[in-house]
Amino acid sequence: MALVKPPTAQMERHAYQISHLISAFTVPMMGRLYRQFDGDMVQIIVLGEISLRNVDQFFRKGGADVPEKLLDDAERRGKLMQSCNVLSIAEATGIPRETVRRKVAQLIDKGWLARDERKRLIVKAGSGEKFVKANAKTALEIIELAAKLHELLRQVDTDQD
Repeated sequence: MALVKPPTAQMERHAYQISHLISAFTVPMMGRLYRQFDGDMVQIIVLGEISLRNVDQFFRKGGADVPEKLLDDAERRGKLMQSCNVLSIAEATGIPRETVRRKVAQLIDKGWLARDERKRLIVKAGSGEKFVKANAKTALEIIELAAKLHELLRQVDTDQD
């Protein structure tokens, strides 16, 4: 499905419908995460940013072409994943450093994060398995959302002709 950037006027024409479609996806997803993390949305953001940074190097350097299970291999993990620190997470998220530090300590206590040999942050092996089913559901919801938005904006193009 090729995406074409619709003119701003066309986006504005259906702004409420677009907002509704996006909200119908994001609000339930945020609710699921809220419940999973006992209402601590900042923990979700911190864990998510650390996870993104950890696997970014893997996927940028061809990780999509090798088995992802390598990320769970304790011996290879440190070489495949890019660790990070509290300061970089605070800067990336805009969350104060002390708040990030507290959330990291909580996530370590809960078994989601660990520190590597350089004391940098890395998501614990196997943590991603807790999200496999939820991520599959979310991926399908994103595909459905994209199809609805594509159809809406395609109709706008047709209406303008």
